Amino acid sequence: MSQPTPGRASGRGDTAVRRRLLRLPTLCLLLLASAATGAAPPAAAASPAQPLEAQEADLRATEARIADLREALNERETDRDALYAALERSDQQIADLALAVRDLAERHAAQEALAARLNKRLVQARSDLAAAREQLRALLRGAYAMGSDDRLRLLLNQQDPARIGRQLGYLRAVGRLRTAQTAAVERLGQTLARLRQAAEREVQRLATLAAEERRAQAVLRAASEARRAVLADLEVAIAADRAAVAELDAHATALREVVAELRLRAKIAEEIAITADAFHRRRGELPWPITGARLVRAFAGRARPGDLHADGILFAAPVGSEVFPVHHGQVVYADWLRGFGLLMVVDHGDGYMTLYGHNQALLKEVGEWVDADDVLALSGRLSRTDMDDVGAEIAAGRLYFALRHNGAPVDPAPWLESQSG
Repeated sequence: MSQPTPGRASGRGDTAVRRRLLRLPTLCLLLLASAATGAAPPAAAASPAQPLEAQEADLRATEARIADLREALNERETDRDALYAALERSDQQIADLALAVRDLAERHAAQEALAARLNKRLVQARSDLAAAREQLRALLRGAYAMGSDDRLRLLLNQQDPARIGRQLGYLRAVGRLRTAQTAAVERLGQTLARLRQAAEREVQRLATLAAEERRAQAVLRAASEARRAVLADLEVAIAADRAAVAELDAHATALREVVAELRLRAKIAEEIAITADAFHRRRGELPWPITGARLVRAFAGRARPGDLHADGILFAAPVGSEVFPVHHGQVVYADWLRGFGLLMVVDHGDGYMTLYGHNQALLKEVGEWVDADDVLALSGRLSRTDMDDVGAEIAAGRLYFALRHNGAPVDPAPWLESQSG
């Protein structure tokens, strides 16, 4: 049953690009478990990532949304700055009005004090005028009592002419003085009355101005409070816009990374596909997965219920031999699995997968693209409980190799290159 392996091109190089994706242990467990029991497994799960076109469209929509939000944010910040400037002007006007009201209050108090002083002087002037008038009335009564012939009587009484002259001069001087005092008091009273009226009018004018200033101050305060309320709402809206922009920026950054990764992945897939045919076209042309090996167990399918290796084939080779993928694809599982040891699963597209079990070490990770020249793993050995038909060759290394199409086990032997020798 042993056959030599066909030759493989020399100079195997690691040409795959490492790409880390989420591991898919559940999918592989279902595949292996269903194959072992002979049940048809579910179809292979689709890639968790969206297609490149969808991600690019999402990125463009997100960037457009960010641009709209930034424009709205700039407009709101401009409105906020204008409101702050208007609020500053209003506060300054309120301050100016407060100073004006204070100045008017001081002027009002000064005018009221002036009016009070003028009123006091007016009262005193009226009192003086009343006294002067009383004296004048007394003089007039005396002159009337003497009659118009007082001067003649004084001359005919043969009194001292000098004395009589002095008395007459005194009477004339007193009359003129009283007349002048009366006129002065009357003028002072008229002046004081005019001044008091002017002071009262000024008091009323200042009171009116102060009331108008207070009304203007109240209007400005109301406008300032309204602006402050609008500013508070704007600050909340601006903070929300900034948070939304930051969140969308983070989302856009993540999308850019995903788009870049998908573009690179698509580029890698295109480069691999340039030199490789589809898997289903290579039946009978696939290289053996291990060099220096011989086939020690053929595909049995469902002929051996409960045998984990019946749905694949076993190769014997020295422990540590290099294990290669039989076709280009992507690693979808790379971990330890009970019954199969360190297992590697490669997805070749179109529903085809190959499994490589009982490895000593795995050299690729989930998400990596591999080609036929890439080393997947180093072969290991089976445990003693797995040596049911090759008990004498316990020390020999083993590689479990299986082929699945849409989850169903397929005999891999017809797909491999023909053996010679």
